[in-house]
Amino acid sequence: MVKIKIETQNLDWLLDTGAGRKALSAGLTEFTLSLFRSVHRVIDEGRAFTPRTGHLQQSIRVDLSNINEGKAEIVADASYAPFVEFGTKPHVIKPKRRQTLRWATEEGYIFAKLVRHPGSKPYPFFRKAIEEGLEEAKKEFVQAFLEKLRRE
Repeated sequence: MVKIKIETQNLDWLLDTGAGRKALSAGLTEFTLSLFRSVHRVIDEGRAFTPRTGHLQQSIRVDLSNINEGKAEIVADASYAPFVEFGTKPHVIKPKRRQTLRWATEEGYIFAKLVRHPGSKPYPFFRKAIEEGLEEAKKEFVQAFLEKLRRE
């Protein structure tokens, strides 16, 4: 699992007022959703990696359950998300439940007692999305925040 944690700091005075809490929640929601869209845009356009099954992209979700406390998250729930985002060092792969590993090729199956994996390079889909989408997310925060304050 990989997370982007979004938290407001030093804004307790704003959370103490009803209008301030609503405005901050609206702004933070738009900020988070903007970054969420940026993550999907980076993946869709193939600027981080080329998805094979779509599972990783489908596992990305927004958690707004603590939005009234000034907190939100974007989470990639796929178990291998950290390996895609940060890459891996060279490592040995051994069978867990059997005596050998097996995988299919065009010529047939290959069996091995262990595999020395060379590691994989990182494909930073979250970091790239933040770099590319942060300014737009800031603008959307301000716009939603001010619009909500005007209404209250």
